[in-house]
Parts: sequence; C-alpha cells; structure tokens
Amino acid sequence: MKVYIGDVKKEVGWTSKESLSKNFPPLSFGEEKIPFAQPVRVDLTVTNFGPGLLLEGKIETALIFPCSRCLEPFIHKMEAPLKLEFRNLDRITRESDFEAEAKSADDMYYYHEEDAEIDIERGVIDALLVYFPMKPICAEECQGLCPICGINLNQSHCDCKKTNIDPRLAALRKIKLEK
Repeated sequence: MKVYIGDVKKEVGWTSKESLSKNFPPLSFGEEKIPFAQPVRVDLTVTNFGPGLLLEGKIETALIFPCSRCLEPFIHKMEAPLKLEFRNLDRITRESDFEAEAKSADDMYYYHEEDAEIDIERGVIDALLVYFPMKPICAEECQGLCPICGINLNQSHCDCKKTNIDPRLAALRKIKLEK
C-alpha cells in the first residue's frame, strides 16, 4: 500500500489527502490465519512538518474471525485510527541524531529524499493488530458449545446434565449458610 509523497515532501506545511484500498493476504496471529472479508481502505492526510511527514487518518476493513464461544466464523467490521511518522533519512547527519532515531525506531518509519512513494502496509497492519478484539464473539446472545458433548447450542439443544461442578470449587458445597 503505497502513498505518493512527491509534492508534499517539497515544502514544509504542505498537505495532501489520500484514499487507498488494497486486498491484503490473511494476517498471521499466533497459529491462526485471519482472512480479510473485504479490501482494507485507508483515508489519510499527509503533512510535511519539517523533519519528516505525518500521516493521519482512518482504516476501515472487515475480518473473518472464529467466534470464541461457538467457533463459527463471522465477519467483524473494524475501524482503527492511523498515525504514522516518516523521517527523511537524508536529513539525519549528526551522530547524535542517529542515536536519537535509534531509540524511537520501533514507532518511526523512514524514507529517502529521492522516494516518490512510501509504503505504509506495515504501519496499517500494526494499527489493525492493536484494535483486534480480545475475545471475538459472533453475537452477544451466542450460547457457545456444550462443555460435555460439544454441540453448538445456537443450532440445537442437548440433554446433557450440566451439574458438574469445577473440582476446585467442590469444597464450597459443604458450606451451609444460615438465614
């Protein structure tokens, strides 16, 4: 996903607006592959602030997650803010500047003076990962799977007796409360 910066990088204070869209391959998240249900759309403003470029905007997409309760795949729409700072490597000349840049290298991106475009794909993916749901669920009413037989309780009913108590809490049954 490349952003044209040819005009903006020429003059401090210049801005441009960009709208981009791209189909991304599935994201690797631990052992899982999370596929995209639609292209990733990015609307952003590119601003030349002197030592570099500031890209601010919004990401919109949809991903296909497995539900944490019933394990069925579902489409989850996502919006995430995007804020990336690109520094011009050709303007960093002093050794102290390189040291300062090295300390903030994790959240800093770089380009060269001759570059007409910058690639923001890594920054977009990083921004999306921050906004991943911790426990994605298909619906608030999702009943999940039966812990005994494993049937999807959203699709059918089972006759399993669910009186099994967690053995770690079994001692609590012996406590008698007075009225």
